[in-house]
Amino acid sequence: MLLLVLLACISLGCGGGRDASSPESAPDARSGPSAAGQRAERQEPQPATKVIVTSDDAALPDGCHPREAALLVSDFINAFNRGDGEALGRVFFISEGPSPPDFSDTSVYPWSWYSVSQVGDGGKIEDGFTTYDQGELLRYFAWRHERGERLRLLKVGLTGPGMLGERGNVGIVYVLTRTAGDLKAGMGGPDGVAFGRGAINCATRRIFAWSMEMLAGETRGSRAASEWLCSNPPGWRPGDAVVACA
Repeated sequence: MLLLVLLACISLGCGGGRDASSPESAPDARSGPSAAGQRAERQEPQPATKVIVTSDDAALPDGCHPREAALLVSDFINAFNRGDGEALGRVFFISEGPSPPDFSDTSVYPWSWYSVSQVGDGGKIEDGFTTYDQGELLRYFAWRHERGERLRLLKVGLTGPGMLGERGNVGIVYVLTRTAGDLKAGMGGPDGVAFGRGAINCATRRIFAWSMEMLAGETRGSRAASEWLCSNPPGWRPGDAVVACA
């Protein structure tokens, strides 16, 4: 079921289109990453990510079992929070080539992208950013870091292999918290919960698709809002460890 949800997301192009007037929009594409992304803070040692695996699937390919996937996504989020553009470029990859031949250019979005959306009442996207360009993505990451945005991963689930017809591509779903001074008040509830889906390549250990949403009117805290994905380990509290499952 989770794989079907992810495939539907790819077909429909989940996430909002880029709005140049919105707070989510990246700075001018002609500008390079700012000095903030190059600061020494990215050199500070980071504590090892603790992962609790609640279920696994022997059919998953090497390099893409729950613990490995959770650590890869954690690497992405830690690099984002540090403003480490070099590490982000290694862990997140947007293809510069065409979509696979069995994908119609007129019916679906390109197969590799990054998107984030703020969804208002009635399911209407109020704000968002989407890109299919690696350089623009890295500039966006640097800008969001400057704006004080920080992410915290709560849970990661794997939907199974076979994305785009390749066994080494595995779909993921995740729940995290997202904070920034320019996010609309109340978006994502009291803890700023966001959720989404994406895809990783197990051989290269890189993420190549990511769609993330926050909902207006959310009233649950991070523990309650993440209960739908992976079972909660006994005594688990958000922030104690990343929970991973398949």
